[in-house]
Amino acid sequence: MKTTIRLLLITALLISPRFLQAQRSAGDKANIDPLRLIDMPVAGILPATSGSVDVSLYPDGGVLATFTYGLLTNLNVGASFGGTRILGSGGITWNNLPGIHARYRVMEENVQQPAIVFGFDSQGQDGWLPERRQYVMKSPGFFVTVGKNYQFFGTASFHVGINYTLERNDDDMDPNLYLGVEKSIGPLVSWLAEYNFAFDNDHDSRGFWNGSLATGFRISTNIGFNADILFKNLLTSGFAHEKIIRSIRIQYVRYL
Repeated sequence: MKTTIRLLLITALLISPRFLQAQRSAGDKANIDPLRLIDMPVAGILPATSGSVDVSLYPDGGVLATFTYGLLTNLNVGASFGGTRILGSGGITWNNLPGIHARYRVMEENVQQPAIVFGFDSQGQDGWLPERRQYVMKSPGFFVTVGKNYQFFGTASFHVGINYTLERNDDDMDPNLYLGVEKSIGPLVSWLAEYNFAFDNDHDSRGFWNGSLATGFRISTNIGFNADILFKNLLTSGFAHEKIIRSIRIQYVRYL
């Protein structure tokens, strides 16, 4: 009986108008900050005591789980871990180490100025490459990112960031630059696009357009669940992967 009452209370909380109002992260009704668009960090932040859990599914049976927690006002911390061939058959290639990340918002966005976030993230994307001792998409490492939102047929967000990865086994010591945009499509859907110049992962090619182009859609529910459908490496740059990468990311965010 007590278990039934608890389930009813949880269900009532999930479908209550107040809860539904507070849990959208995509579309022109969104009020949850994204922490990343495709792969790279943006200037979002989770409020203190709130948290998110992300599960990414990528090629070759790859699974990556990420947890982020609002430790203090404007300070988020978290960890991640995963591997390739977790789904399917064959031996699992685990990531070299658990990823850790932290971010701090040093400037709040207002009409005149953008939001600015400094942080560190050791988690790369799309699988660990033991022979290269790096991820397919290198981890951001130390980063600073700037973001600004505008009202334009809904909402439009623009992002730019620079980062310096610690994955240097290939002796590519360059810092990196990335750009991103998010545009709402109705109340619950957003279109995402990101260009990572990959100056730190181009094997000395130095090409300005030798990076990784990615796009996708984020679909938000009213109870904190988000689904990202992503298409990455659209230019098939070959510095890390010779084919287009299709992946899915499921996220649950809870504001307290």
